[in-house]
Amino acid sequence: MIASVICNMATLAAFVKLENLRQKTSSLLILSLSCADFGVGLVHASQFPLAVQRWPFGKLGCQVSHWLGSVCVSAGLLTTAAISIDRYLLISLEYPKYLSIQTKKRIMCTIGGIWLYGMVLGTTEVVLWDAIMPARLQDYFDYSRDCRSPPKRNPVFALLQFTFSLLCPVFIVEFFSLAFFVRLIRKLRHQSIHPGNDNPVIMDNSSCGSVPLQVQRELPVPRQLQSDPNKRYKKSAKVLGAIVTVMNICTLPFVIYAIVTVFCIECQYYYVRQPLVYLLYLNSSINPFLYAATMSAIRKFYKRILCKTP
Repeated sequence: MIASVICNMATLAAFVKLENLRQKTSSLLILSLSCADFGVGLVHASQFPLAVQRWPFGKLGCQVSHWLGSVCVSAGLLTTAAISIDRYLLISLEYPKYLSIQTKKRIMCTIGGIWLYGMVLGTTEVVLWDAIMPARLQDYFDYSRDCRSPPKRNPVFALLQFTFSLLCPVFIVEFFSLAFFVRLIRKLRHQSIHPGNDNPVIMDNSSCGSVPLQVQRELPVPRQLQSDPNKRYKKSAKVLGAIVTVMNICTLPFVIYAIVTVFCIECQYYYVRQPLVYLLYLNSSINPFLYAATMSAIRKFYKRILCKTP
């Protein structure tokens, strides 16, 4: 998970250095996802001593670790859900209408709500920490060798946390991603039958505000959109497809295992659960490579760092 921390730090540095990335409202969701992945990497890196049954951070460090893990995992999945909804709106609406809905202010409010939601889940776990742990175990639990969360060992709390931090976001991602690709296929099929019917309309996003609709039609269309008016949709499909595919590979096995163990208590095996948890965390390490593969600005930034070119 050291790779997750380093790679996501590089992605965050790209957003700091590249003004054009920060100007794109949809890229702010990628920034939020990268922050969540960075936090997940920190949490997993801090848990390395547990492999030799040591925990040097005490009870408070254990609570902070679980709080940050709950916040970042739920924020990462909810941000992925927000990205899938954003791409669905892009393909479903005319581009000027999409821009009028997905403004920078609304995207920022969405990101703030996502992180607030994760903080509520994480804080609830910490508040219930001692209340859920049996009193007979509180004096005997050794925080120098172990860092388990008592609320997560409570079946009711574990089920609720799993539902609201994992299952619901995954369902939203799957639903809107599928809807996006269905609409994209229909759009491309329609254009192959009726070429030239859907001409791209470009909106002036200068600091002076939006240009009226009658003026928008007169603005020159970029050369790349003249050759392929669906380029923005195809690019969105690459980004969304890559993120959702990796999320499914890393997340769905744990989701299936968790659902099975709700109805089959005897099916809970540590040697099965722990690799699935590591696979869940692995998602945070892979995402930065997906950004580089699908976003040219981040890819060029990585090349400048690795090749030390200006």
